[in-house]
Amino acid sequence: MGIGIVAVPGLFIPPASAGPDCECVGNGRKVKEGSVICLQVGSSQRYLARCERVLNNTSWKKISDGCPTAQTSPRADMTVARVPG
Repeated sequence: MGIGIVAVPGLFIPPASAGPDCECVGNGRKVKEGSVICLQVGSSQRYLARCERVLNNTSWKKISDGCPTAQTSPRADMTVARVPG
């Protein structure tokens, strides 16, 4: 008896891998892997999150509660210096 090798199509399929251009979807838009955004969840919850890859899928990783906001402070005395020239 001889031992034969039989090729079975589809038996040696290479594993799927995520491409280099992975994106997450958040707040109705696509963002690149590694991006950090203020993620709105529902009508009242917001937090800072980063788009990351987990087991060949993209996912949001919570960085901190809430989102940073810019605040301006009123300036009572604003003077302009002139440079002679």
